[in-house]
Amino acid sequence: MKRLSTVLICIVLLIAAIPPAAADTAAEDLTDRCSFDFGSKKETGIDPRFFGKTVVTLKAGASFSFSWDEPLPDARLCLQWRNEPRDVALLQYGADGTLLSEETLPPYPETVSPLLPDARRAVIRNGAFDLRMQAAAVYGAGELPEPFHDWQEIPAHVDYLLIATHPDDDVLYLGSIVPTYGAERGYVGTIVYVTNQNRDRKSEAENGAWAMGLRVRPVFLGMRDVYRGATKSQRKLFPYDELLLRTVRVYRQLRPLVVFAQDLNGEYGHWQHKSTAKAAREAFALAADPTFDPESAEEYGTWQVQKLYLHLYRQNAVLIDAHTPLAAFDGRDAYEVACDAFLKHRTQQRYHFRVTRDDGSYAFNRFGMAEGVVPAGEDVFDNIDETLFCGYVAPPTPEPGATPEPGATPKSTELPQATARPTQTPAAPSEPPSPMKADPAPLLRIAAITVLAAIVTGVAAYFWKKRRNEKHPPEDREP
Repeated sequence: MKRLSTVLICIVLLIAAIPPAAADTAAEDLTDRCSFDFGSKKETGIDPRFFGKTVVTLKAGASFSFSWDEPLPDARLCLQWRNEPRDVALLQYGADGTLLSEETLPPYPETVSPLLPDARRAVIRNGAFDLRMQAAAVYGAGELPEPFHDWQEIPAHVDYLLIATHPDDDVLYLGSIVPTYGAERGYVGTIVYVTNQNRDRKSEAENGAWAMGLRVRPVFLGMRDVYRGATKSQRKLFPYDELLLRTVRVYRQLRPLVVFAQDLNGEYGHWQHKSTAKAAREAFALAADPTFDPESAEEYGTWQVQKLYLHLYRQNAVLIDAHTPLAAFDGRDAYEVACDAFLKHRTQQRYHFRVTRDDGSYAFNRFGMAEGVVPAGEDVFDNIDETLFCGYVAPPTPEPGATPEPGATPKSTELPQATARPTQTPAAPSEPPSPMKADPAPLLRIAAITVLAAIVTGVAAYFWKKRRNEKHPPEDREP
């Protein structure tokens, strides 16, 4: 039995030695290795990781700095602002005081900027507007803590686009798309939130989108949220003409192949949901019409979306699989992922809303193709020219004299009724980002456990037989 115990201990050690999934590795907090100076005696020495507990005001033209003595591997400066930064610069200096780089921070509430390996001091210099900073921290490689996310910038065009009226509508009604087609299958897309609401809801939207596997930065249109029971005069705060114009511009700017929007009946009747769905449908044709909003047509070019799917639409219906385990989420299915993502919307948990699927009244995986320039097909991406997708890679060009194999020549990338960008040449296709690729570690654990279980069974059987033979030698047994 001692030998058997030894074998079991070895098994446990072997399983523990298998490295965990990379996606589960949290970024190291390097903030304590830096010295922060917020520009006044009162604020100098404050713990920068205040995360909502304190707000530091950065006056117009003011600056704050921080320094570190030793190299910080893969370090990133993470800043959170209560109001969006404008004309804010990040300057990095070497140990001898030499200016190494100067860049303007993007106008986002949370910004993540890599620190140079040779830098030993950084200065955040404000522009012409007062700013309120809610957090400042430095992290190494790995998964950043909320509310920070290392978003990828929007590419020249996207494979899919979700249009959600409010933060959390993308989870409750459209939440099967990003986990299934984005994180699992590698299509490139993003989410447009029509109403911004308040700063907390915006942060919740980003946290929820990240939990669903989105890695391309979401877009906020900035329109006013007006409650469901608004009067006719109050509804003027959400003008439909402005909504339609902004939707057309989003189509032209992001150039999606497939668009997913909400129910024409507003799910539970919300009038803003209805307006968003109606605008998404009307913009399908208008975005390809150069006479509509010539200004954006001149800036971005016209664009023809290939398919428009609406939530709960009954024609050309499709039911997204929400039961199959997804390798990108360690075996959780799209429904479980969406339920977890909805928990990120903390301010909405007091209401009765819940994610439902299949036969649920507002099933997050039921859609129908309302508009299209190609046949619907069985899958939402069926019948779209494969050369148009972000991840398309053209087959190698055959050598002179060689007979090309069938299908070696890529199809034309010209879209029906679409015009090319007047001032921009589409980037060469590249591999799509793989935001949450399946990690081999879980499979390795399963394989190791299976093999080692077989070894344990064999060893146990050997010792059991040996002990039985010692108690009852073969010669003592009855024939």
